[in-house]
This record gives sequence, structure tokens and C-alpha cells, in this order.
Amino acid sequence: MTSKSFDRSDMVFLYVTAPDMEVARLIAGGAVRERLAACANIMPQMTAIYEWDGDIEEENEIIVILKSTSAAATALSEWITDHHPYDVPCILEIPLGRGNEPYVDWLRGQVAGATIPN
Repeated sequence: MTSKSFDRSDMVFLYVTAPDMEVARLIAGGAVRERLAACANIMPQMTAIYEWDGDIEEENEIIVILKSTSAAATALSEWITDHHPYDVPCILEIPLGRGNEPYVDWLRGQVAGATIPN
């Protein structure tokens, strides 16, 4: 890989937590079907420790990482909020910086609805 094919991109990750695998799959599959995300990774379990209404809570959660464009991030965040059971879902946008150009092109094409030839 040359440095030219590893360049800055407009891609972002949306980091989302879910209470269980059913919700994680709903968010991941729905976002990809709606073409708001190119793909999603689901990490099956983590422990979240946080304060809520004055109490320290500890819950098992699932991590969903959605790969999208910065232009689609707001619409994706709104879609997630509409389909998420939490009153205040964790949705964090993480800019990706540089990426492998052929993969980034594929991601862009998936979000735009285009087919990228091999």
C-alpha cells in the first residue's frame, strides 16, 4: 500500500451502546438497510458503570460501531434515537482520519447507495 492510497477520509464511526443483542442487531441491521451506515460491528458484552439519578449503576451492554460518512452522521443519529429503547442513548461520533482508499471508497458507496465495482 502506498501512502497515496492511505489518505484522509470523510468517514466516521458512530459508537452506540445497547442493552442487549436484539437491540444491537436492530440498530446495526436497520442502519445498514437504510443506507445510513455502510456496515456495523457488534461487540457482544461490556460492563458499563455510571451514575444515573444519583445512584451508581452497573449494567452489561453491547457495543455497536457503525461506519458512515460525516454527511450522514446526523441522520444516522436521529434514526438510532428513534429506534433505541434508552431515554438517553449513547451515540458518539468519532472521526476516522486516514483510511485505506479502496475500503473507504466502498464505505462511501454503501452509504450513498452506489455499487463500487471490484
